Amino acid sequence: MVIHHAGAFYIKNGREVPIGPFGGGLEDLTGDLPAAAAHARTAHTRLLIGVPAYLTGAAGVIVGVVVLSGPIGWVVIGVGAAFLGTGLGFMGSGFTHAIDAVNIHNDTVQPPSASPRPLAAAKPL
Repeated sequence: MVIHHAGAFYIKNGREVPIGPFGGGLEDLTGDLPAAAAHARTAHTRLLIGVPAYLTGAAGVIVGVVVLSGPIGWVVIGVGAAFLGTGLGFMGSGFTHAIDAVNIHNDTVQPPSASPRPLAAAKPL
C-alpha cells in the first residue's frame, strides 16, 4: 500500500489500484490466495455497512443538535450516536480485515525476483 498525491493505492506486480471508501479492488488483488481473499471480502462488506452507518449517524447527531429541540431532538441525537458508534466499529473491523488480507498475501507470495542464492564460500583468515 502506498500514498501518491494524497491518494492511497494497492500495488501488485507494478500495477497501482486506487483504494476507495469501501476497500477498493483488494479482493481482485488477493484472489489467488483463498485466506487473503476471504479477509478482503469481509473488509469490503464491513466497510460497505460501516461508512454509510457512520455518515447517517453523524447527520442524525447534527440534525438533532442544530434543528430539533426538546425530547425528539434528544431521541434523534441518541439514535444518531448509536449509528455513528456502530459505523465506527464496522469501519475499524473492515480496516483490520483489509490489513490482514494484505499481510497474508504479502507473507505468502514470493516476489518474482526472489530466488535463493547460494551462500558465498568462506574465505580463510
